[in-house]
Amino acid sequence: MPDEEKEEVQTRQAPPCPGGFLYEIKAGDTFYALARRYGTTVEAIMAANPGVDPRRLQIGQLVCIPVAVPPAPPVPPPVVCPGGTPYVIQAGDTFYRIALRYGTTVDALIRANPGVDPRNLQIGQVICVPVPIPIPPPAVCPGGVFYTIRAGDTLYTIALRFGTTVDAIIAANPGIDPFRLRVGQTICVPLAPVVPRTCVMALSPSVTGPAPTAGGAVWMRTDVTGQTQILVEATNVPPPAQLGANWYTALFSWERTSFEVPLVEAPGTGVWAATTVQSLPAQFFAIGSINVYPGPVLGGLVANCR
Repeated sequence: MPDEEKEEVQTRQAPPCPGGFLYEIKAGDTFYALARRYGTTVEAIMAANPGVDPRRLQIGQLVCIPVAVPPAPPVPPPVVCPGGTPYVIQAGDTFYRIALRYGTTVDALIRANPGVDPRNLQIGQVICVPVPIPIPPPAVCPGGVFYTIRAGDTLYTIALRFGTTVDAIIAANPGIDPFRLRVGQTICVPLAPVVPRTCVMALSPSVTGPAPTAGGAVWMRTDVTGQTQILVEATNVPPPAQLGANWYTALFSWERTSFEVPLVEAPGTGVWAATTVQSLPAQFFAIGSINVYPGPVLGGLVANCR
């Protein structure tokens, strides 16, 4: 039998190991490392493994460790993480990626994990992420809308945007910390009920638009059921064909919602107008806008409707 085959057979055979236990060699193992790990000496391991060359250990080779019982692996101390979240390191993790994911900083992670080398993270290692455990969004949001936090958001700016109050948002999201909002977090924004109202707003020509002398107006009346009657009128606008269109359209938009209303020209007057009835939320009256296209030739903010 060739010497290579004899060596392979020897590495797979289990040597006698009275009073000890068999150990399978792994990558990086040495007799010195095994002796330190199991509380014995290199000499004792060599004596228990006659014929084994400690300079030519093979992965998968069985050797005898001359101690009665292999010690249990040390139990790492629990991670102390007051006000934060314990996190288990996954493949590919870095402090930078974890900081981005949890809305914190690398410096904050380093301070929360003294003794942890951010350049030598180990899969399965537990660290402290200094942000609270995420609070799930409310299951329902009656009378409101779900909103996803964006960079720069505060409850105050969200309340202004949706025409509500900070106290109302906090009440709709039990447990929320208004000072620790996270990008991507979902919250419930309660909308104020629609109040019956009648108002008129002017549509002004766009500064860079194609019709600097154009004018227009929007009339809106909301009843107790929340239905809003709308009249849109555009005057002194050029024929839409000059702008590459067949007609004018009024675009009503707010947040990420919009709808269009085609305008019709009154024969011989040069006035384009349309009426519609819509169910509009209070949010529209707080942050909505109305623009007349193409162009836009005209536009205005609904908050200016008086």
